[in-house]
Amino acid sequence: MIEDRALLEYMRGLAVGLDPVERFRLTVGEPDDWQKVLLRTDPRLNDADRLVLALCGRQSGKSTSAGGLAYDDFSRGKMVILTAPSLRQSTELFRRILEYKNSDPSCPPIVRQTQTELEAHPSHGGRIIVVPATDQARGMTADTIIADEACFLDDDALTAFFPMRKESGRIFLLSTPNKPSGFFFDSWMGGKQITRITARSIDIPRRAAQVAFDKATMSDTTFRREHLCEFVGAGTPLISWETLDRTSNPNVNALELA
Repeated sequence: MIEDRALLEYMRGLAVGLDPVERFRLTVGEPDDWQKVLLRTDPRLNDADRLVLALCGRQSGKSTSAGGLAYDDFSRGKMVILTAPSLRQSTELFRRILEYKNSDPSCPPIVRQTQTELEAHPSHGGRIIVVPATDQARGMTADTIIADEACFLDDDALTAFFPMRKESGRIFLLSTPNKPSGFFFDSWMGGKQITRITARSIDIPRRAAQVAFDKATMSDTTFRREHLCEFVGAGTPLISWETLDRTSNPNVNALELA
């Protein structure tokens, strides 16, 4: 029995070491399809994965994914820098990471843990540090840089993190949509060789009930921004989302759309 348990732990450790999705399953739970794509990005296999943009609907698992990415790279002995628009958001994100750590039976030995930093034993090398999103951030290098709610960060503050990336490192920008301008928007809409991942709430089955409620209570503009991941302004759209959605229905004729 003891040998079976030891073998099971060995196989589990091997699985999470080979696939970030397995570590996510172990410490967080079953990932959505878009989260699997995000977790498995690898610049060694695809150069575009050096900069990954994830445009996410409300409550789609964005912050959970950011924390999962950070903890997985930490577990692999990497240095991770994490930032968000506010101290409250950063602290909440770091709290999630600590929950993942406490759920991981294979977590490396910890030598330092504060409200903003997690550091493994030097023989392992893993470290996560939460830093303010200001253009004064300087002096560090990291294997992985993760910005949560990147659309809501000032461009100068956001891009100040980019020179901290090691040559072999990667940058993740995760966000719900904001105004149609700024670094995230320009990169998302432009032709740069980067990885773009969309996580619309309406495409996630577990969100169906909340999406239906919000569709009935939100303005069209708000619904499109929060759940369809569209960069829309505060004005009234010329064509509603419901009309656009009905155009794809072959059973609806042109007169009904008018």
